[in-house]
Amino acid sequence: MQGPAVLQWDKVIHKGIRSSNGEPIGYIAAEDGDSIIVLSSHFNEYQIPKAYVDAFDGSQVYLDLPFNELEQYRV
Repeated sequence: MQGPAVLQWDKVIHKGIRSSNGEPIGYIAAEDGDSIIVLSSHFNEYQIPKAYVDAFDGSQVYLDLPFNELEQYRV
């Protein structure tokens, strides 16, 4: 079993975030319990469950969620 992709959520605030197919989404604005709040460059806001965070390379967060499925998490 693999551990969580991010251990310190405060380290990913203001970092860029990408979908599983590599599309840039925006940046992480905040952490909210079991979710992250993402603001996109198109003025959209998403509340995405942390369970979809797949990796963090120090500058970008990668989701295990394709870009076309983001709409269901739009706030």
